Amino acid sequence: MKKQQKRLFFPLFLLLVFTVLLVGCNSNDSSEPEDMSDGDTETTETAEDTVTNEEEATEETETEHEQEMDHEEATEETEEDSDQEMNQEETTEDTESANGTEEENVVTEDVASPLLAQGETTTFTFQDAGVYNIHCDPHPVMKMTVTVEEGAEIEGNIELDIADYEFSEDISVAPGTVITWTNQDSARHNVAIEIGQ
Repeated sequence: MKKQQKRLFFPLFLLLVFTVLLVGCNSNDSSEPEDMSDGDTETTETAEDTVTNEEEATEETETEHEQEMDHEEATEETEEDSDQEMNQEETTEDTESANGTEEENVVTEDVASPLLAQGETTTFTFQDAGVYNIHCDPHPVMKMTVTVEEGAEIEGNIELDIADYEFSEDISVAPGTVITWTNQDSARHNVAIEIGQ
């Protein structure tokens, strides 16, 4: 019987150990939800913090973007102002040129204008008496002569056309005469001036 008691004791002992372990595990499991609820709270708080941080970052990015846009607009306005000032200066220069007051367009040596597209103009002032041979660099067959002499009937500001691959007829002008050539052709021409001997 002692053998039977030992045989019964051992399984009972094991049953008791398993029961204690199961109860112990269940009591740990029951505390975990409490811990998990704390963890859920922390997770929720962390998620809320993350959302708040993302909102703040988005607001900062939007603010930075707005500042960049403001800077770009200011730069564009500055460039537009600069362009307007340059256009006003060019208009003033063109007006001065047409009035003969711009020193760099006074013919004192051989000179040539840039190529002129259709409708574009170039202006030169003829101060000194002499003979000035005019031609077009890309089309050397296009020629005319400007003779500057005291007492000539033509003086002041005059306008001449470049048309049909020709300059106007030869002319005589008084010293200080300002001549503006306008290219009427679709081909590009220029006004090249050589001072005659």
